Formats: sequence, C-alpha cells, structure tokens
Amino acid sequence: MNRPQSVTVLAILQLISGIFRLLEGFLILLFPGISGGLAAAFGGAKIGAGIGGFIGIFAAISFILGFLSLLLTWGLFQLKNWAWTGTLIVHIIAPIVQIVRMFDSGGTAVNFLFLTVGFAVASIYYLLQPEVKQAFRV
Repeated sequence: MNRPQSVTVLAILQLISGIFRLLEGFLILLFPGISGGLAAAFGGAKIGAGIGGFIGIFAAISFILGFLSLLLTWGLFQLKNWAWTGTLIVHIIAPIVQIVRMFDSGGTAVNFLFLTVGFAVASIYYLLQPEVKQAFRV
C-alpha cells in the first residue's frame, strides 16, 4: 500500500518531536547540571546529589523518548503496525511527563509544555484519521 500523505506528515512530526526530546535531554543535563554542581559545592553533597538525581531521571526520560521517537519515525515511514501503537503511547505519556517537569521546575517548563502538548494533539489527530488507521491496518 502506498503511504498516505497524512502518514508522512505524522512521521515528520514524530521526527521533529524526537529531535526536540534529544535536545531537551542535553539542555537538562547542561544547565541544571551546573546548578546541581553549585548546590553541592555551596550547600553540601546531599543537596547536590538530590538535585543531580532528579536531573538524571528527567534527562534519561528525555533521551529515551527521543531515541524511541526516532525509532518510531522509521516505523511510521515503513508503515509498521507497532509504530502506530508506539506513537500513540509516546504522545499520551509525553505531555504527562512534561506536566510533572513543569511542577518540578517551578513553572519554567511551561513553554515546553505547550510545544509538547501541541505535538501530541497533532500527532494523535493524525493517528486517528481513517486513512492512517487503514494504512497501518489498525
């Protein structure tokens, strides 16, 4: 079956989402990592380790979702059934993770929240289109 244009748009959205997730992971490690190091230097090792632990968890989640998104992009282009399911799951989980991050960051992650929710809504919309579901035999 030929790939519908909606699937191509969906795959491109997934690719962009994956790239943003990987960049977000790097930024999480870079900027708050410096803050955690300063907290350890001036506030003690326990404070620095606690901050570093949260940073590591959020960075790992971003990297995992980023690499998973890139894998799903390939699957979407190849019309793999698992890619449809995986993309749906990722775009349901990603906004939830971003909301948790927003509360943990004191509200500084609000801009990423709108971007994440926007990509999630657009992707889920495309996933649920009849021609897309038919292309993936779902």
